[in-house]
Amino acid sequence: MPILLGRIAATVLLCLCGAVHAQGAVERIRLAPPQAMFRDSITLNQFVGGTLRFVLLHEIGHGFVDLYGIPVLGREEDAADRFATWWMAPDGEGQDGTDAIAAMEWWLASAKSSELNREQIAWWDEHGIDEQRGYQIACLLYGSDPETMGPLAGRLGLPTTRRESCLPEAQENAASWSAFLRGQASTLTHQLDGFLVPKNYVDAESADTVDAGKLVREMQLLEELAGMLGQFKFPEGSVMVRMYAKDCGMANAYWDPNEKSIVLCYELVNHIANVGYAAGFR
Repeated sequence: MPILLGRIAATVLLCLCGAVHAQGAVERIRLAPPQAMFRDSITLNQFVGGTLRFVLLHEIGHGFVDLYGIPVLGREEDAADRFATWWMAPDGEGQDGTDAIAAMEWWLASAKSSELNREQIAWWDEHGIDEQRGYQIACLLYGSDPETMGPLAGRLGLPTTRRESCLPEAQENAASWSAFLRGQASTLTHQLDGFLVPKNYVDAESADTVDAGKLVREMQLLEELAGMLGQFKFPEGSVMVRMYAKDCGMANAYWDPNEKSIVLCYELVNHIANVGYAAGFR
């Protein structure tokens, strides 16, 4: 069933579009650690933007598994989550982890907003349950930078024994993805051996998704991820990875292995904004 944008969320997206436009489309909202560790410091703009970046990186993780033939031990959905968290973890340069924290908040808020009871949860699904996905992000973030992420682990109640195991988990995750992708880094001048990434912002067909389409454009999410993909060499026979933002009829984002494309659905933008607003983010 498609998630329709309510009147309140429509107003929220209009405000978010205006905020992004006023600040400049390329500028990213950042929260200085350790302020970012506290839930009340995360704005709705950060909640939506960070979650969408996580979602797109998750789909890129699926794409890398497909394009490079990366073997996955365990569920590919978990591997894609781990890739996104690794890419968004604090690195001492551009990433400070706040987008990943926003995505963590999304999974926890999504779980709280669900009306499913225990008997209705799809335990057999290829995805983990929302709470687990949120806490997995928190664990990997803590393991990547315990000093910075200590307050986050504290407010989530991660016990000491779990925090200790998060350290090797984060190290193993970083080592695994680094090992597979290091050899795929573009080596030619101007990244001529990197992926070509056509970007397609398809006009919204529904009045319910017009504001979502505007927000995605103003955040320049496809441009951001296209620049990231251009850093990696294309394998033989797969020069392009296409990116689409469009109406889908349902809240979703996915990797299309046939077309070698990533699709972000405007309905998902609406859904994330609705959940974030209901959870108290402003």
